[in-house]
Amino acid sequence: MVSMLDCIKRVPILLEAIIEKREETFSGIFEKYGERLIKTDEIVLVGSGTSNTSAITAKYMAERASGVRVTVVTPNEFINSLTFRNREALYLFVSQTGTSKLTLKALDIAEENGWMTGTISEASTTPAAQGAGAYINMGCGREEYPMRTIGYSTTVLTIMLLGMELGRRKGFLKEKDCLDYICQAKRAAANIEAVIEKTMAWLDTDRRNMMQADCIVFTGAGALYGVALEGAVKVWETPQIISMGYELEEGMHGPNFGYTHRHCVLVLNDGGVDRDRAISMCKFMKFEKNNGFMLGADAVDSHDLSFEVRGGEFSCLEFAAAVQVISYRLALEQGRDLFAPHDNRAMMSYFQSHASN
Repeated sequence: MVSMLDCIKRVPILLEAIIEKREETFSGIFEKYGERLIKTDEIVLVGSGTSNTSAITAKYMAERASGVRVTVVTPNEFINSLTFRNREALYLFVSQTGTSKLTLKALDIAEENGWMTGTISEASTTPAAQGAGAYINMGCGREEYPMRTIGYSTTVLTIMLLGMELGRRKGFLKEKDCLDYICQAKRAAANIEAVIEKTMAWLDTDRRNMMQADCIVFTGAGALYGVALEGAVKVWETPQIISMGYELEEGMHGPNFGYTHRHCVLVLNDGGVDRDRAISMCKFMKFEKNNGFMLGADAVDSHDLSFEVRGGEFSCLEFAAAVQVISYRLALEQGRDLFAPHDNRAMMSYFQSHASN
């Protein structure tokens, strides 16, 4: 049987395929909208759950590479709360199965208004892919577990590369910059195997604090904020431990007054502009609360998960592998049988978030 760890280990080869097939992947949406897309001043990413956290992760690099604003909203916000919607934006609806009910409803609204629409989904046959003006292949293939790991990572890369391709076609991004980005993406994909191995070894000795905590908190800045949010989703849905995700600075505005030794804080640090804040946060939790760990660069002590960060703008993909392995291992340590079928009948008697495909 395929384990969740097997799925996580499958990510690098799928990321490499997405990089190689990027021209084919994006040709359809540029052929569909042509100059109208080239002139857009905004990309709006709409999705729920892991589709939302992947969009938040990818938006920063996609914005820098494309030269246009990138906005992330949930389908419910899009339908019920937004006062202004940009008529000239590209609206991208992200849904791995393409069956998210509110995402489909939001897509219908955009289509009815004649706006530019695209769907990022696992197959061209999904309802969301069929309903949009253009289809973008998520590149995940068939994923065996509803707790998505492959789909998160492939969606992040796909959105980033789309931003890069738009920037290139607009003349905003020079060819040499595109090549540099591709090298960074390849380095990130190639480093994931090593990150998985380091994370597995680290958890052999340093999982106790997480197992005993009332709550696990992930925190990071920029794209790592999106990884932190996804880490919180994965740890709650897989080992079923209460978990939260905070932007690094926001985790120092309020939550800092509430942390105790019962809260385990995992600081995601790529060694970039926020490294000093990351180190300070880790030291506070480690030395004052005895329950903090650094993940990535600048280990504070030998108990931290230290790994070389190689992917530049794409390093979030390396950190994603670490938090995915953490969620998998903690589930095993909790005694959860991940091979057992999911019985969602009780939940679905109250609400159903996805339509039948």
